[in-house]
Amino acid sequence: MGVLQKFRLVFRSAQKHFHWVEKQCGVSGAQLWALWELCESPGLSVSELARAMSIHQSTASNLLDKLEHRKLIRRERKGPDQRIVRLFATPSGLAVVSKAPRPARGVLPDALGQLPESELRSLDASLNALVSLMRIRDERAAMTPLSEI
Repeated sequence: MGVLQKFRLVFRSAQKHFHWVEKQCGVSGAQLWALWELCESPGLSVSELARAMSIHQSTASNLLDKLEHRKLIRRERKGPDQRIVRLFATPSGLAVVSKAPRPARGVLPDALGQLPESELRSLDASLNALVSLMRIRDERAAMTPLSEI
């Protein structure tokens, strides 16, 4: 199997997983990942969640608006700095995560997280070279979840 075919396999597998997630639990893959992060680390701020998901803060805010509208998360202002909003999964959000297909972060982030550091660095260098050769001008896609593309 050639390199191009492997890229197709990776992206198609990620797409299939996202479709399966949505069919199984009624939220997008990115929404499930956000919920999962909030279950793992209750009280994250929007910027902390965005960093954990490697997405832009405005993208995280949009995901959270949809989850809040469905009453799957709640936002709280607690502590000395009332400007900081803390995020929590609601009981309904916890139920979605507990019944959702795994891996909750998605197959690609999960697989990347299992690679040894040396292989991840090598892959990063190769992808940097590829991106450079492609002369990509719109880098916003780098901060958008695959399930949203």
